[in-house]
Amino acid sequence: MSHPHPCPRPELPGALAAFVLAIFLVTPGCTGEPPVAAPRETGGSERSAAAGVPEGTDVWLLELVREGDALRAGSPRNLTNRPGYDNQPVFTSAGDILFVQMEDGRTDLWRWSTQEERSTRVTATAEQGEFSPTPIPDSDGGISYIRSPDDTSGRLWRMPREGAAAEIIFADIGPVGYHAWFDASHVALWLLQDPSVLQLVELDSQASRTLATGVGRSPQSVPNGRAVSFTRATDSGRVVEMYDLDLDRTEVLALLPEGGDFHAWTPDGVLLGSAGSRVFAWREGSWQQVVDLTHLGLTLTRLAVSPDGTRLALVAEPAR
Repeated sequence: MSHPHPCPRPELPGALAAFVLAIFLVTPGCTGEPPVAAPRETGGSERSAAAGVPEGTDVWLLELVREGDALRAGSPRNLTNRPGYDNQPVFTSAGDILFVQMEDGRTDLWRWSTQEERSTRVTATAEQGEFSPTPIPDSDGGISYIRSPDDTSGRLWRMPREGAAAEIIFADIGPVGYHAWFDASHVALWLLQDPSVLQLVELDSQASRTLATGVGRSPQSVPNGRAVSFTRATDSGRVVEMYDLDLDRTEVLALLPEGGDFHAWTPDGVLLGSAGSRVFAWREGSWQQVVDLTHLGLTLTRLAVSPDGTRLALVAEPAR
């Protein structure tokens, strides 16, 4: 959730956060990465105060415009604009934004409505936190997410539609921090282990196999196919790799910009990466700048693109 750091802080709520922290305090080199994002208490700064930026993480929205082969972004708008923790935005098929908000030490899922231009709560499960909301492919508004009771590890859950009763998907697979769908029948699960593990799991049989280890946070579904991308640390920096389910093959796609950690995809298959105060697009073997919010004193982390490719959601916090 913060600026890139060789040993990022654990990002899970409740007792699971303490469990994660214990692992990563003793992990040489921090080769794995912790899931999701518990807020970090940050002190005020003249720079962020002057920019009118609340302390903590917020979800921002920008228009995304294609000009020939290039992308550019419009003026940023802070959607959450409050002290505290707002993170993990993802667009629904209808163009709304699901995100995670923390109140009283617990994370819930919220939805920002494009039409109404306001946020409403989606989940409020007693003594449990939800995070990592993700639309389920080929479903009528179904979403999957991680639920973490205070006394157990994270598991993958689903809600067939907003307001419907939620159900657990894999009761015996965990602890899960993140996930990404190949299709409606196959999912990639990021498991909190040392090092972290990315598993391919088939829903009906629950058969699983390991795709990669030492994988970074926030795996992403790749558009226009059955593939999932993820990051890994190398001697040269952090690279984006992709596993193609149909080809049963993993390939390296790009080296993220220096200091980069998170990535996302446009609907037409352009790879985006964030680093510092900027977002870049990978075009013809090089990174081209799309967004620069240095003037707002912000550090950018997670990012997501709307289904029609016209909007970009970002997570930002005051730069330190």
